[in-house]
Amino acid sequence: MADAVVTSKVGCDFYLRGQSITEQVTTMAENAINITEDDAQVRRLFQEIEHEIKMINREKISGITGTVSRKAFIDVASTTAKLRACYLAKVIELESSDDLKPSEISTLRGTRLMYEEALEGFSALQHALKRGYFDLTDN
Repeated sequence: MADAVVTSKVGCDFYLRGQSITEQVTTMAENAINITEDDAQVRRLFQEIEHEIKMINREKISGITGTVSRKAFIDVASTTAKLRACYLAKVIELESSDDLKPSEISTLRGTRLMYEEALEGFSALQHALKRGYFDLTDN
């Protein structure tokens, strides 16, 4: 079917592929409403799933950790900082060594691994606290 232009008594209606511009805009608006409703349903579904996952994490994590004291949380941060300092001190020691030995590199690697593990652990602890997976107490 060829595209046509039809003039009405009210003005000009342009027809493209058998639909007037008004019909096309109406169809587009109806489709947009359907898409918006579909998007809202999908968002609601994901919010419900995310809430369920949060509750599962809270149940499992707080069931094992119980409440965590503020002091314990700060102590983990302090231990992580101490391990970072030890690792950086080992890195700085490399500067004074003209002839690196495999044992020195092995010690450096071990120190780095300890720091990285502590950092990953502390980051996971922070994430769990931010998400409300356990309670932090003042005592």
